[in-house]
Amino acid sequence: MSLNIKFIALAAVATLACEAGPPPFTEAQVLGGVSIPADTLNHGQKLFNRYCGSCHGADGGGHGPAARGLQPRDFRAANFLYKSTPGDALPTDTDLAATIKQGRVDKGMPAWGGLRDEDVAALVSYIKTFSPRWRSAPTGP
Repeated sequence: MSLNIKFIALAAVATLACEAGPPPFTEAQVLGGVSIPADTLNHGQKLFNRYCGSCHGADGGGHGPAARGLQPRDFRAANFLYKSTPGDALPTDTDLAATIKQGRVDKGMPAWGGLRDEDVAALVSYIKTFSPRWRSAPTGP
């Protein structure tokens, strides 16, 4: 099966992957030192369920139903490979957005470049909810 067909199949599975995810947000959350409105996080959650949950899992742990043979990032640990910040520092929103938009096809991460900027920003915000590190540490410089 070609890589493009695998990505199409993953996207199809993604639409069904996380229907019973966590409850919606009812109030703003402070993540990376910034207050994120509940509406933004709920929008990000819907997008995550559609595009990301099949690989990253409903809990962000990297063990979704389509993750077999891949090694999706565990968002709960908040350890990221593709970032501009040093050492163990959290990545910037720009770092996370770049990975979403450009993907890492060599690692099985499709590029979601067709998403609107506001959708990518909502996804970035929602991804931060998986790890307590975002509540206690500011985003890297």
